[in-house]
Amino acid sequence: MKKTLLISILVLIASGSIFSQTCTFSGTIQDTKGEPIPYSSIYIPKLATGKMANMDGKYKMSLPCGKYKIKVQCLGYETKFLDIDASSNQTKTISLSQKSFSIREVTVNASDEDPAYNVMRKAVVMAKYYKKQIVEYDAKIYVRFFFLADNIPKVAKLFAEEHDIKQLEAGDMSETLIQYHYERPNKVKEKIIYTRSASNDTTKGRSPYVNFSFYNLGGNTIISPLSRNAFTVYKFELISTYMEGENTVNKIKIIPRRKGTDLMSGYLYINDGTWNINSVDVKFKQQFVDIQYKQIYSEISDNAWMPISHEIKVKAKAMGFKGHFKHLVSMSNIKLKTDPELDKKIKSLVTLPVTEEFETQETPTNPSAKVSKTEKKIQALMDQDKLTKGETMKLVRLVNKQANEEAKKSPKDSTTFELTRDHHTEYADSAFAGNDSVWSAIREIPLSEEENVIYHVRDSLTRVENGDTVINKDRSLIGDLLFFNGTIKSKNKNSKLKIPGLLSRLSLNFNTVDGFLVRKTLFSYKRKFTKGKWFKIEPSLLYAVAREDLMGKFDFTSQYNMKKRGHIYFSVGKINSDFNNEGPMPNFFNSLATLFFTENYKKLYQKEYALLGHSFDLSNGLNLNTSVEYANRTQLFNNTDFKILDFQNQDYTSNLPAIADTNASAFIFNSNKAMNLTATLSYTPKQYFRYRNDEKKMSRSKYPTFNLTYKHGFKNAAESQSDFSFIEASIAQSKNINLVDRVKYHVGGGKFLSNNALYFADYKSFNTQPFYLIGRSNIKSFKLLDFYTYSTNDYFFEAHFAVEDNFLLLKNLPLFNTSFMSEGLYANYLYTNQQDHYYEFGYALKNVFLLFDIETFVSFKNANYNAVGVKLSLNFINRNTDSFN
Repeated sequence: MKKTLLISILVLIASGSIFSQTCTFSGTIQDTKGEPIPYSSIYIPKLATGKMANMDGKYKMSLPCGKYKIKVQCLGYETKFLDIDASSNQTKTISLSQKSFSIREVTVNASDEDPAYNVMRKAVVMAKYYKKQIVEYDAKIYVRFFFLADNIPKVAKLFAEEHDIKQLEAGDMSETLIQYHYERPNKVKEKIIYTRSASNDTTKGRSPYVNFSFYNLGGNTIISPLSRNAFTVYKFELISTYMEGENTVNKIKIIPRRKGTDLMSGYLYINDGTWNINSVDVKFKQQFVDIQYKQIYSEISDNAWMPISHEIKVKAKAMGFKGHFKHLVSMSNIKLKTDPELDKKIKSLVTLPVTEEFETQETPTNPSAKVSKTEKKIQALMDQDKLTKGETMKLVRLVNKQANEEAKKSPKDSTTFELTRDHHTEYADSAFAGNDSVWSAIREIPLSEEENVIYHVRDSLTRVENGDTVINKDRSLIGDLLFFNGTIKSKNKNSKLKIPGLLSRLSLNFNTVDGFLVRKTLFSYKRKFTKGKWFKIEPSLLYAVAREDLMGKFDFTSQYNMKKRGHIYFSVGKINSDFNNEGPMPNFFNSLATLFFTENYKKLYQKEYALLGHSFDLSNGLNLNTSVEYANRTQLFNNTDFKILDFQNQDYTSNLPAIADTNASAFIFNSNKAMNLTATLSYTPKQYFRYRNDEKKMSRSKYPTFNLTYKHGFKNAAESQSDFSFIEASIAQSKNINLVDRVKYHVGGGKFLSNNALYFADYKSFNTQPFYLIGRSNIKSFKLLDFYTYSTNDYFFEAHFAVEDNFLLLKNLPLFNTSFMSEGLYANYLYTNQQDHYYEFGYALKNVFLLFDIETFVSFKNANYNAVGVKLSLNFINRNTDSFN
């Protein structure tokens, strides 16, 4: 309380003592009819400062006393330039008239192309340069966010706590004042000067400001009208051309050629001659929300434009809940640096207007400087008055080629592929101490009546809750005992012990060998050391009810070199394993298939084992993983015929896999002992990575991943009976190509070099999905291939190809084109000594209700039809998942 009072007094004293230096300029921005214009922008070029009016058109700014030229604008209204004398506190009403004329007639015949296309083609090319033009900037940034619930479903009110509903109905709001510094590509240093929220949240974290430019918008989720593929999915129309100071501005209407959540509509304002963004006013849909985004750009230095105000409006609607959000950003005191070499390129390609704020300097030419062939081609095309679509695509390719040529000339850095997040956030000592008086003095955008109500209602709720018992409810001891899944606190912050409650980390499954199988993780313990070194242990127990057999395992993992991903891992125990060593079917689905459809797909054997492994990066992207396992493998038999439903009136099949090789000896399923080596060399060229939580996480690469695996069974080693050698190689990649969201492929093949003593557990198996319900799809999956039949002891070749996109077939229909579903086309192929040629072709509707995929496949053996099937893929279950845990 004393601290807040002291700050208020200091602010008041400071305000009274600097009237000779700082003046207040405030008022209302309205149209010619006297109606307020919400969220208008005011820019002061001399101070590189932008301000924003609130939703009621009211503005307020504190600035050094003096005379200024200001620029007042709002999309859809004429921009007004005013001279103000801010030598004292001043109040002024500013009127803006709606835009209603063009400086030149735009006549388009039916056979002519709209002039907007030529504007957009040049804007698309120049966007490649403007995106990288600004390399550093400092600014004072004011961010405001508020939310209001328009409707809360009755179900939520029925089950939620009363005080939670009241808080939701009251809405929420936050304000933050930031001193922000940015350097390309991703270095941020920010200081939170003041921050407050209606909910009195004092959690420290990054600021709510997102360093967003429209040039960076794009990808598969939303296609930018400034992307090279924009002309395929958008139409453009020149609405008007008008003067804004010395700049000629083209107002371009963005019209989607089809419906879809990956497209936007609205208006893009492009400066003529320089072909950069003047303003943005677009809207688009994402999952559960409608978004309207507005940006107003201003010229901060000579032909260097930045968005000085952002206005984001969001309407959300999901499962009966409705609400609306607003996110406002106002930037002031902007100082920036541009890339001088890029500035030269830009100025050689555009025509700069002469402005009062900035004197356009002629770019000095160096007669001895060599101009590359690529630069000459770019210059020649940009000098043309009009560009065709083909010439635009050629220009984009040339600009990309130019960037690649320059990147090759730059000195190489061994850490080039590390993705860093150099983001430092600092909080001022008084960041949370600002009261109403403080915020009244520093607030960049005046509060509207709606926003004032949020603060008042939230403040009254906070006072009630702090004096009541609703906040400090005691945790239930029984609840902790049963469901606790957190971390036990320790004085040593480098040690983490997790002891789950009795019903946490617990799964229950069913198979015909074990009956009901209970799996329980006892605890996990992780100890961290310096330089990213750590170890982790995790023991678990399993109990097979039908066999009355207690099993379990103990896992140990240690990282000794974070940068090289150096790991040693060890596992020992007694468990049941699937004869299909790809492990494609989650236990949960096998339980459903067995209990409700009398389909006991999984065939199991028991192994008492010890495994020791080592993984290490030989170089970036090149990893060698080796392991040796000794296992005593025991044949198992069915021990139960329990089932919940038996509408097919059939018995369970035996626990022996059905195989196509009729000449195979029965000994391949017998109990045996095996000492096996597995070594896998994996290489992804130029793979990016980042360090996070004491681990090196591999990320993207534009190149495929190559794998080479060798397996060997050592006969007579500790009574081992296995005697074989096997080699396998594969190549796989997943990437987006132009407007296609994802193209995936996997091609692999292998051969047993020897198979003197080969048991079925060591056969080469394939990732098959025999049940109607499947988990998250894998590019290597066969959807209609028998589970064990074509496992091979000789050779194989497989190929998989997939195309996934928002619009392939059904999404082009009116019923589907506005949904959030996507589509997939798939082709799978297998060739083994058991099957000459096996083909699958499939189609999928993905992300149905955001939960699952619906897939349909047809298969052929040689040239003959084999089968057709429909699968329901639950994306939240993968092959390692025992249940919904």
